[in-house]
Amino acid sequence: MKAGRITAALALLLVVVVSVVVSPRRKDGQPRRRAIQTLGGLDTALRTGNAADLLKTICIPAAIQGRTATEQAQFLTKALADEISPEGLAVLQKDGAFGSLTNIFPAEAARWSAQAGAKPEDCVAFRMERAGIRAEVVLQRAGQTFRIVRCNNVSQMAVNSNHE
Repeated sequence: MKAGRITAALALLLVVVVSVVVSPRRKDGQPRRRAIQTLGGLDTALRTGNAADLLKTICIPAAIQGRTATEQAQFLTKALADEISPEGLAVLQKDGAFGSLTNIFPAEAARWSAQAGAKPEDCVAFRMERAGIRAEVVLQRAGQTFRIVRCNNVSQMAVNSNHE
């Protein structure tokens, strides 16, 4: 079990190093880097079972807000465990579109932000499509940090990255 945690931590470290080296050259700059770091934190929290970090990283959905912290963490871990991976995150960082939620997902922006109790203009998003699968990530700005509103199919981007 410890070997898996060490592997996950090393993979996260690799993602963070890549984000620090590669992202400064991108037009989106600092917000994009912070969003990637937040997603890396989600992946680490999921892989290590760190419930406290998981709950700090996620905008808790209204449907589970009445549950205990332990129940929330269990639900979120089960729901998100297969949605993100260090490899998928690296592909999303490299090739995914990033910007305001209303620009990246105009049709879904109001609904998705409302589910988190956020305003669309306070959210940013990543979008990427490969092999008929769409990765969706929405994050709410909280000052200089982000909290994850939605994370869907990020791990699938790595699986399909060699098939284009």
